[in-house]
Amino acid sequence: MRRIFTIALPIVLLTASNAAAINIAVITTPPGALNVALCLCAIVCSVVGFKVFSVVKGGLLGRSWQLIGGAFAIFAATQLAGLLDSLEIFTAPDWLVPAGSVVMAAIFLFALFEAKKVLS
Repeated sequence: MRRIFTIALPIVLLTASNAAAINIAVITTPPGALNVALCLCAIVCSVVGFKVFSVVKGGLLGRSWQLIGGAFAIFAATQLAGLLDSLEIFTAPDWLVPAGSVVMAAIFLFALFEAKKVLS
């Protein structure tokens, strides 16, 4: 018990900050609802991509499915970061979401070229 207090007390003291309510009204606006829908779809696509990768079991198309799952995971993370920024939970730079989308598109394009190389 004493060890728990010696670990927990500095963590509580160092992470203490002002408490504020989140801006929940953002979710009810059309852009907020679209961000939530995109985030959920990206999570589902990422899970499906990694499930297909596990079914392929490292075959010739395994690398492309792994890249597709990773691209959707990056897209889900950027959408989640944008949603948390609009809810005012944390402040993200303005370039974070577009940069994440560009990285996702580049990885997705690379995965398509890998699949084309295998299939041709």
